[in-house]
Formats: sequence, C-alpha cells, structure tokens
Amino acid sequence: MADLNRAIGCTNDSDAFENLLHAAEAGCVRAQALVGLAYHTGHGVAVNFERAAGWYRKAAGSGDSYAMANLGVMCLLGEGEIADELDAYIWFQSAVGLGRKRLRPVLDVLEHRIVGDCGNSDRILAAVAPQTPPLRPCTRADCDPARCDNA
Repeated sequence: MADLNRAIGCTNDSDAFENLLHAAEAGCVRAQALVGLAYHTGHGVAVNFERAAGWYRKAAGSGDSYAMANLGVMCLLGEGEIADELDAYIWFQSAVGLGRKRLRPVLDVLEHRIVGDCGNSDRILAAVAPQTPPLRPCTRADCDPARCDNA
C-alpha cells in the first residue's frame, strides 16, 4: 500500500508509474488497474496495449470493474488486437454488473449491433473512454485490496 500511496502523491508521471508498478507487482489490485491505465494512455510510460491488457486482466481477475471496463474499451476499439464487439460486450457487461452503470448505454448499442441491428457506432465511441478509478490513499492496515474501495 505504501507504493500506491506514494504514487498518488507524485507530481511526476514517471515517478508515479514506478511506484504504481512496485505496488502492482506486489499484488495490489488497484495499482494493477492503474498500471494498465498508464500503459493504455501513456501516462508516465510509453503506450503499450499488450502490457495494458495484461495488467488489466490481472486486476479484472481479482474483480476490478475499472479494469474490466477498460478491457472492453480495448476490445471495442481494437487496441492491441482485432476489434471484437462480442468480447467488448462481455467485459462491459461484467463492469456494469459490478457498478459501472454509466456503461449501460454502451451495452444496449452493442447488443443491437451484435444481433444485427446496425445501431449508431458514434454513440459507442462517445460513451466509452478509459475508466479511471478514484485515487484515494488506503489508510487501513487490514485492507484487502481486492475488496476495499479505498485500496
């Protein structure tokens, strides 16, 4: 947690990334999602979609809804792989199920597209962007990063 808390306080993107990477490698789920976001968006490190997806998958495997949403974005836009609306739909559906309600309209549009209704792809692109979890330091010594909103 100390590395995550240090990263949150950093004013330099590359220093923040280094602290996040240490926390992610130590198993902090929130840091794993944020390292994925850094690789996805190029904050503090060069954009690398393969590494972004790898870190997002680690965090998503532990139930991080932001990581799930961001994997949906990557699948939808073909970032790092061929675009796949069905995979995107599955990731978004998981994220919505865990509280990312803002993505519900994206699910509706994708559902229409997947079943053959052309829909409006502009609505999808306007509704999705990499999701950033709240940056709050964790102050609990007994924190379980996979279950704590403060982690």
